[in-house]
This record gives sequence, structure tokens and C-alpha cells, in this order.
Amino acid sequence: MSRFRCLLLASLISARLRSSCLTIFQRFAFLMLAATIVPALAAETRCPGNVASVPFRFVNRHLIVVAISINHTGPYDFLLDSGTQITIVDPLVAAALHLNTQGAAVVSGAGSGQSATYAQLDLVEAGSHSVEKQKVLVYDLHPFPSDLHLLGILGEDFLEHFDLLIDNAHRMLCLDKSAAMRAEVKGPHIPLAAAAEVDQAGPLAAFLVISVRLSDGLRPVRLMIDSGANESVLFNTSEYMVLRPSLVPPVDFRGVDGMRTTLSALPLQDVKIGPLKLPAMSFFSLARTDKDSSVKGFDGVLTTGSFRRVFIDHADRFAILEPR
Repeated sequence: MSRFRCLLLASLISARLRSSCLTIFQRFAFLMLAATIVPALAAETRCPGNVASVPFRFVNRHLIVVAISINHTGPYDFLLDSGTQITIVDPLVAAALHLNTQGAAVVSGAGSGQSATYAQLDLVEAGSHSVEKQKVLVYDLHPFPSDLHLLGILGEDFLEHFDLLIDNAHRMLCLDKSAAMRAEVKGPHIPLAAAAEVDQAGPLAAFLVISVRLSDGLRPVRLMIDSGANESVLFNTSEYMVLRPSLVPPVDFRGVDGMRTTLSALPLQDVKIGPLKLPAMSFFSLARTDKDSSVKGFDGVLTTGSFRRVFIDHADRFAILEPR
């Protein structure tokens, strides 16, 4: 799927994980239209609050690749994806680390299902920042072009342990458990939806959902802040937008299940997020007109690539978005 965007809505069953079903949303914006790699520039050494930074590189414009260590081995290149609820490890890494299977799962897309397993990592490290006893999904990442050498997806279940700053301008990731960054990152606090308001199954990480007004919108829309999307995508647009014709031809994307989906560019939207006013932002929508009933809890995804910096306070559930 364009970006192997899997919104993994499933149950991580405690102790002994039984067979679960994980639903893959068409995380469209992730299809690698081209295997474009943007090398990392020399990153600043420190984040706000003198927090140690983690450098990253861009793939295909906005997608973020960060080097992580697993169980004191690596580094491994992982996609940083705040829109995936559970961290994913490629079977090649799982085999090299002799990870023990802790349960079976089925990753299901449109008309297909692919097998996966659960495992637990002793330690996941991004720079000097770490999380212990991280549950992960072991799943084949074949949709990624092989020359990108991506070996996993670092999901929101890792990121939620920290205050998070994605600094696109300096290509660095900032993670903080001390609240030191919070005092230094300035800007309006945009409330995140409470975890209970976001549709999800099981004790997975809550999606980062904010309320957004579009110039063609008939009501506010709920968009998920998504670092794993290279474009912003809206679902079921006929329900809440005045649809105007676009001069941009539709684009085909291939999903992780091999199915193709067509996206259409919407007319540029003037966007209001809290007190922020952002002119002429681009969005895509499903080209089909029938309702996608699998999409619940939000109306689309908002790529972090649209902003200079994105700060997420997981404890108090707010975001600070700095326009480019």
C-alpha cells in the first residue's frame, strides 16, 4: 500500500498471545513512488532542553528512516511511523536474533490475509533512548524496495514512552522522558483526542488524532498525525467535503496485500488547526465513491512532513505544530 501503512488495530493479548487478526488500513501515502533517498545533513547535536538527538534521513520526501539497536545488536534501519500502533520487525532480523514466537497473527487486507507472529524484544534503542520488553510483530516487509534496506517499522508503542519532537528542518529526532523539552518548545497546544475517543482494539498505543478544519469541509475532520505518510490522505470525503474537480490525474498505489488503490489529488485546502492557519495544503482522497467502513475513529492522516517541527506530549496529550 502506498506506504506500507498499516494501522494495526488488533489485540496484543497479555502473557500468552493467542491468534489475533490485525487489520491493515490502506495506508496509502506510503507507496514508494520512487526509491528516492535524501542523505542526512549534519544534524545539530542537541535538541531543546539539551536532550540528545537522534539523526535521521528522508526517503521519498517525507518518510523518516532512523537507525535503531535491538538487544544490543545493529544498527538496523527502521521507518519511524507514529501511525503504526505496534513496532514491526522483518523476519530476517527476527531470525538473526533468534526471537521466540509468542503468538500468531493474521495481517488482513482487501481480500487477502498474510501470516505474522508476535515476539518480544529485550531492549530497543534509538540513540541513547531505550524501551525494555517491547512487544513487536514479525512481518515480511517486502513492499519496501529492497535497495532501501529497511528492516522494520518503529511504531507509536515505542514513541509513546517519550515526549517526541520531529525536527524536519535539522533532520533529527528528539525523545525525552525528563520533560526538559516541554518547557522550551513554544507554540499553541493542539489537543490530541483522548485515547478513549480513538477507535482501537486491545491495549495498543492510541492514535495521535487532532481536529482540523478544511476550506472545503462541511465539518471539522479528525486527522491522525502520521510520520509514516509522505502525503496527507482523507477517507470518505463525500461525507464532509464540498467536492470540486481537480486538474491532477489520479495516481495508483499498490498495497501491502498486492491490491491497487487509486488516489485523487484534492484542490488545495486552506487549513485551520486550533489558532494555526495554513494556506494551500495538499491532500489526496480515495478515487472510489463507496464508503470505506473499515475506517473508524478519524477521517484521514496528516503527514508530519507538512511541518518544520512536530512536538508531541504523550502524557498531557497535546501537539505543537510549527509551520514550514
